[in-house]
Amino acid sequence: MNNHRVELGRIALRRRIKRSNGWDGHGWRAQLLRPGPTMMRLLTTRAATSLGVSLVLAAEPVAVHAQTRAAAATPRLIVVSNERSHDLTVLDGATLQTVATIPLPGRARGVRISRDGRHAYVALSDDRPQTPGPNDAIAEVDLATHRVLRRLSAGTDPEQFAITPDGRRMVAANEDAGNASIIDPASGKVLVSLVVGTEPEGVTVSPDGRWVYVTAETSNTISVIDMRTEKVVATFVVDARPRSVAFSPDGRLAWSTSEVGGSVARIDARRHRVLARMRIGTGEEKPVGVAVSPDARWVYVALGGGSALVKLDATTLREVGRVPIGRRPWGVALSPDGRVAYTANGLTDDVSVVDTRTMRVTRSVKVGTRPWGVAVVP
Repeated sequence: MNNHRVELGRIALRRRIKRSNGWDGHGWRAQLLRPGPTMMRLLTTRAATSLGVSLVLAAEPVAVHAQTRAAAATPRLIVVSNERSHDLTVLDGATLQTVATIPLPGRARGVRISRDGRHAYVALSDDRPQTPGPNDAIAEVDLATHRVLRRLSAGTDPEQFAITPDGRRMVAANEDAGNASIIDPASGKVLVSLVVGTEPEGVTVSPDGRWVYVTAETSNTISVIDMRTEKVVATFVVDARPRSVAFSPDGRLAWSTSEVGGSVARIDARRHRVLARMRIGTGEEKPVGVAVSPDARWVYVALGGGSALVKLDATTLREVGRVPIGRRPWGVALSPDGRVAYTANGLTDDVSVVDTRTMRVTRSVKVGTRPWGVAVVP
């Protein structure tokens, strides 16, 4: 009976809107057929009142919708790679309590999450840099059983890597060899190794999976890999010792950090060229990790030398907020809604949890020794 009353109200209100001046009724009709904020606003007008539609019944689906969005905003898990203690720390996204500490067979740095959120992948190498070793690999970790499932070949001394959105390819930076390995996750084997800049480190794939950007510390460049051809198609200079790259959600822009240059660059990710560059703070604070808000308005940068997280206007690159965090932060990740930032702080062995609207630290959570990377599981 109640559902019948609401449906009659919808039909009558739809007809009234269609007849009214200034509205064709087409766009509103589509929205009235699915519960949401628009329906709630319409039903609180005089038209809804005159039709006798129950506002309580109309508001109920809106409340459910809001709860669903709120739940999705909190990560299910937060995964932290610990370089010195050779393990992963898995935190509950809601409580920030440690769910598991997963031992790994080597030095853990770059960390990524599979598209379905079931597995974490972490770059492993030996503790002695510049030396190829038996631990050079990417480990696949089951986040339900907290076990290492297998190790994928990744070239020598992999530091960071990226996974294409379809999950069919990985690209890892091999710092010792000066190349980037393209890996088939299904077989766990390297398909091809591409020469990139000197001492490659940061690896990021565009949202559409077309481009992979590889930063190179010594040549001060970003190499561009076209994943359709699996070849390097461009190389451009950014600033001294580039570290990390983050793309805008639409893939049109990217931002890169340069540790020694002390700057952040804004990049045209279609033409692969620098549009603007801005020195951060004193220029001596060593920008390293970078993340972009879901609406592409803000860029968050971890300052390894400044022990701070800064918030930049994504267009002007001007600093609009700053908060002190743990010492020598490296990786930074955002919650799905962009309202919370998580930083891996290497010298204080913790993760700072930052409210990105107020730019205040809300929690500091102890993890393993020398945390390096951080990733969220939605």
